[in-house]
Amino acid sequence: MKTLLLMLGVVAFVYLEPGYTLVCKSCPDWKCALTPGVECSNDSTQCYKKLLESGGLFPKYERGCATNCTTVTGKEKVTYCATDNCND
Repeated sequence: MKTLLLMLGVVAFVYLEPGYTLVCKSCPDWKCALTPGVECSNDSTQCYKKLLESGGLFPKYERGCATNCTTVTGKEKVTYCATDNCND
């Protein structure tokens, strides 16, 4: 009986699913679609994409994880989203 309880405990521990972690892109250039995203910290609930440089054929962006959506000031162009790799 003890062996059965021990086995059930081990099986339950092995199959416990850890909490969900958001995955966001973090690369600056147009090749971002070809790279895998990075796991965000547990307190991050959003991905962001901020336009840094719009001149030329391929604009440059800053991408990453954010804990919340901040208010955009001036002419900044920042977008926020909440699903995996949505800041592509």
